[in-house]
Amino acid sequence: MHRVEIFVITKDGGTNLSKYDILGNYNEEKDQLVSGFLAALNSFAKDVGFPGGVSLIRSGSLEARYSVGEFVFTVLIIDYSIPLGMMTEPILSGMAKEITQEFEAKFRGELVEARDSHIINGAVFAGFDQQIQRIIEEYANETMELYQKLVLIEAMYAKVPQKWCLPLMERASEGHNILDDLYNIPFSYRSQLKEAVDKVNFSAAPVWEIFGVPILRFL
Repeated sequence: MHRVEIFVITKDGGTNLSKYDILGNYNEEKDQLVSGFLAALNSFAKDVGFPGGVSLIRSGSLEARYSVGEFVFTVLIIDYSIPLGMMTEPILSGMAKEITQEFEAKFRGELVEARDSHIINGAVFAGFDQQIQRIIEEYANETMELYQKLVLIEAMYAKVPQKWCLPLMERASEGHNILDDLYNIPFSYRSQLKEAVDKVNFSAAPVWEIFGVPILRFL
């Protein structure tokens, strides 16, 4: 079962303030245990001399990507049977950072009050799911562009002539969806295109699924 979860947790105390499951699997009792564990890992890292705490931990197919703010930190948890591609790292890290920044900007007054009073009213932070969904949608556009460019780069490595690939690369950079245009490349290069598409599809399959990228299937 794939797992893609986003936690927003207080730096002091490890209280889970917001949880968003991209794939729709919720378990509130387990969520609080997970957030406490994630907070303990971050605190331990600082205690042993890493002032910024944890940035990324991996164990088997599971990874937890941290983005630490002033009051809270966001953790993006992904559990897939295949590793993530290196080219997608900036997208995932950037999304976690933006969630942290938006949460602290939206609830700064409430976070200051909670820190000073040591009392947290969880209901105050409800409704942040909509902002998380908006951020995911914004990064989906960036991910779609990356997917198209990676296919074209791999196609050129596979000896598809640049005269067919570079104009499509330019259109992808302008925000166009060029996936259907790939079928206009002469059929004589179909095997090279299939090789390129299959490689890109596999290299970061979890990320394509997270952001709903309509991946190609060349036969």
